[in-house]
Amino acid sequence: MAAPEGSGLGEDARLDQETAQWLRWDKNSLTLEAVKRLIAEGNKEELRKCFGARMEFGTAGLRAAMGPGISHMNDLTIIQTTQGFCRYLEKQFSDLKQKGIVISFDARAHPSSGGSSRRFARLAATTFISQGIPVYLFSDITPTPFVVEALKALEWRLRPSLCLKNFLALPSRRWNEKALRKLLTFLIRKYILEL
Repeated sequence: MAAPEGSGLGEDARLDQETAQWLRWDKNSLTLEAVKRLIAEGNKEELRKCFGARMEFGTAGLRAAMGPGISHMNDLTIIQTTQGFCRYLEKQFSDLKQKGIVISFDARAHPSSGGSSRRFARLAATTFISQGIPVYLFSDITPTPFVVEALKALEWRLRPSLCLKNFLALPSRRWNEKALRKLLTFLIRKYILEL
């Protein structure tokens, strides 16, 4: 892992900077203690796994294991990503603060980090609400088609909520990936390309 160009920081200095920032910002006692423990043990290899690179959006949304650090899904990375996603949606949809968004979640959880799709959905909802954006949060585990039906019932366009669904709570592993791709392709063609 190389230091970012022009940063003048070596690998260990960048890692120290990332972990110090994490210790200041993380409010989840489980992930905070996990990072403190790795630092105390001098476990640079594991710290590099946690802080090697920030997660990126891909074709399937934001995907990573749950755990501490910028390389994993956790309270802090969900809040930060939701803040960025909120800024993006505000630029794309002038009526976002009137229409709001729909958020759902699946059953995934990672008890040792305190992370779960339900918790992340609530954190994302809180982040959007703090920016004045109405949120319609499902109260229980929800399959993707239910979100689509909620959008139809609310007479919304699909784009912002489809993105958020992929970002936060990817469909359960029960879904056949090929069938899911077909469904999403259909929905994108039907609701997004008709805009």
